[in-house]
Amino acid sequence: MADSSVSIYGRIDTSLQYAKVGTARTYGIANAGSHFGFIGTESLGSGLTVGLQLESAFDADTGSNAGEFFGNRSELFVQGPVGTVRMGRFLHPSYYAVADRVSLHNEDFGITADMLYAYVGRDTNRIAYKSPVFNGLTLEGAVSLHERQNGDATDKNAYDLVASYEHGGWSFAGTYGEQGQAQQYALRATWATDPWTVSAYHQRSENWDMQQHAVNLADGQRNVTRAAMAYAIGAGEIHANFGHANGRGSQEASQWTVGYNQRLSNRTKLYAFYTTVKNQGGASYGLSDTLSDQDLKAISIGIRHLF
Repeated sequence: MADSSVSIYGRIDTSLQYAKVGTARTYGIANAGSHFGFIGTESLGSGLTVGLQLESAFDADTGSNAGEFFGNRSELFVQGPVGTVRMGRFLHPSYYAVADRVSLHNEDFGITADMLYAYVGRDTNRIAYKSPVFNGLTLEGAVSLHERQNGDATDKNAYDLVASYEHGGWSFAGTYGEQGQAQQYALRATWATDPWTVSAYHQRSENWDMQQHAVNLADGQRNVTRAAMAYAIGAGEIHANFGHANGRGSQEASQWTVGYNQRLSNRTKLYAFYTTVKNQGGASYGLSDTLSDQDLKAISIGIRHLF
């Protein structure tokens, strides 16, 4: 029997999807970030709380497990007046502060996810600290320990730093990430006032292999800029975003997405999205390395339910 403070949550997202890569076309049922999890807390007194969160991804179209069983998240945290300490496996704080906030239309899931942002580092063996909010300012820092000493230049601790600020309808963030000689720097700004939300970021990264998610000293520098907007109409939302990446010699790519969300309730929505990625100069964003210079075009019509 689980303790009464533990609750179950999740998301099921399934869509009809058409995708074209070069001249190859695929049709079918697709999954976009379906998962379930457990979250629980216990008060320790004196303003301290201990908590846990476990989250497992699955493919809604097949029912199979996606990767490690609790590969989305596996963490224990202690929260108090001086901030929160987290330990385990979880995504970079810098990702949530930048790419996730600009992916307005679909929370960065599925085939319309941001394919240009450089996610530098790894999620595992991580300890992180998040400060309380001081006049709208929050500071976060995290380190992911490599736990091996084999002399490999690419096998280093991964570091992540975030400063974010909220005031009125404005939100800003600055981030830095590092693993060995791979680095990323990013700035984000968001403005929200009904019915509009506008958000954008700029990121510079160095020596990071986008396909292998690992340090690559020959990979050079890249810059990514993305802007997004959402306009609410009753229970519906119109979305559009555009991103551009350049670097690594002549490699260059652009991605843009348009879409519509129709909320049936606070937990259920219908959606329709179109996205395209145009690769040039040997780039292969969103594809395997063997498909460089190919374009991706996709249409996704689906339903999402939160529980």
